[in-house]
Amino acid sequence: MAKPRKTTPRTRRKAATSSDAFALATAGAELALASLRVVNARTPMIAQALNDPMRGNYAELTRMVSEKPLAFAQGAAAGGPAWLAMAAESNRYLAQVWKTPSYGVAPAMTASLGAVAFWGRMMSLGVAWQSAMLAPVHAAATANARRLDAKA
Repeated sequence: MAKPRKTTPRTRRKAATSSDAFALATAGAELALASLRVVNARTPMIAQALNDPMRGNYAELTRMVSEKPLAFAQGAAAGGPAWLAMAAESNRYLAQVWKTPSYGVAPAMTASLGAVAFWGRMMSLGVAWQSAMLAPVHAAATANARRLDAKA
């Protein structure tokens, strides 16, 4: 006699709330403003190093180059699981949709509602993915802006 299969409840990410999307938009705006402050602080440093190479701020000039790949790599690593969740949701939905073709008004309505629900889940997962990827870049840029503002 075959053993009954244990079923584990499937966990789904809760739907993104408007505050999640607002937090992402806010972080994007903060990143833009912090980037502007950092560029405004660093541009004179570049000009000074070009005019007088012996007195350039090479610690800051080195930071300009080395921190970006690190922040973007951290963002990619942080966003990986959320991106995989989007891929898994897409695969799950497509496997379900293509399982059995159906015809008529009721199946069409069910399919339409299923598609709307799918895109809602994808948007929620997309917000999570973008938030995860933005976080390390946002942290580096805002930290630089605070540090450079303190020096000014």
